[in-house]
Amino acid sequence: MDKTRMAERELTADQAAQRIQTELSRLGLSPVTRTIGSNVVAVQASLYDNARRRARGWGKGYADQAHLGALYEALEHYWTDERPATEGHLKTGHYFNDTPIFADDSLLHRLTCQRNRRIRCRRYVSPSGQDLFSYPVALTSPNGTRPCSSTDMADCRAVQRYASNSGTAIGATCSEAMLHATNECIERDAVSLFLLDHFYYENLPPLRRVARLEGADELGRLWNDAEQEIGGEIVLVDISSEFKARTFLAFTTKPGALPQVFGSGSSLDPRHAAWRALTELVQLQLSTAEPEYQRQLNNALRNLQPFPRLLRCARFDLQTLLHRCAQHEMKLPAHGEDLTVARQLRLLTRDLQNHGRTLGASILKQTALGTTLVNVVIPGLERFFVVSSGNVAIPQTRGRTLKRTAE
Repeated sequence: MDKTRMAERELTADQAAQRIQTELSRLGLSPVTRTIGSNVVAVQASLYDNARRRARGWGKGYADQAHLGALYEALEHYWTDERPATEGHLKTGHYFNDTPIFADDSLLHRLTCQRNRRIRCRRYVSPSGQDLFSYPVALTSPNGTRPCSSTDMADCRAVQRYASNSGTAIGATCSEAMLHATNECIERDAVSLFLLDHFYYENLPPLRRVARLEGADELGRLWNDAEQEIGGEIVLVDISSEFKARTFLAFTTKPGALPQVFGSGSSLDPRHAAWRALTELVQLQLSTAEPEYQRQLNNALRNLQPFPRLLRCARFDLQTLLHRCAQHEMKLPAHGEDLTVARQLRLLTRDLQNHGRTLGASILKQTALGTTLVNVVIPGLERFFVVSSGNVAIPQTRGRTLKRTAE
């Protein structure tokens, strides 16, 4: 495998494949996979315990890596789904009101405004082991918003539409999982700000369009292969925010009956971030032929019909992006920096601190072999991306700063 596709791994592909097979065998789980596409593909892996399906996951990219990614994601979902909704410890609203790192995490107010109620939380620690804080399970796990029978517990249904497992990731090592989860948090924040800026507030900022790469370039070859796979042109844009990690978003100009889908990716290595965006677009574009995914897309639009600004975000209208926005061309570097996973984590943590943000990670599962499931939280980042799933969401403090340019 080329370096672009191994930028955030600590094991080789062969080692990672052996690891996941061993983990599944020890759990008594049998994987069944199916592949959609012919070159750049999407692979769905289902894990079975006897005849019962226990979890599913998707992988993307060229066949070998897509298959490996699907198995790891399926195990991630298996471990996530088996976690009890009652895990963690309890905090009162005073804790969040009195802790500075939550000052602009306005979504917490939906819980802390419930006076004299306790909130179930997990403990988070920074990669350096220095910063320690608690954060509500209800915002990091969809299972955590279930009604509670105890009268002194906060009603977490108040944040149910914002609950997401974004920032939860699996890795062959703890550092690997933390890096993937951190990049996902930054990615979803950047996607949220992009949707708000272009569609919700209609500020129409310039589109930073990535220049095409030569066919001899490995990433350029992937771009060409991805276009052949879906049968349409792919546009790649840089949607990075103020953070050092670069975030890219990919979409196709190919017309279709269903709402537009897009792929996104974040990394300190811009080439790897672009790779993730391109392959995720292919995965989702191929998935639009699946009845289950078609229903999800159509249900999302139906949910948002009464809310024109939210509906614009979910529709992702290309006319807005390609014909109403000025376009600035930017070039990707020919090669990515050769940084270890540990070095990338340190750089991300320091960069977030320089921007007044605190990164915390909670280990949810770790095996004797080292395979780790973590959840990463960066308080105050924008969660508006949930609108793409049909959730009726409003921008939080960070997202509302974009409104000033619209007035």
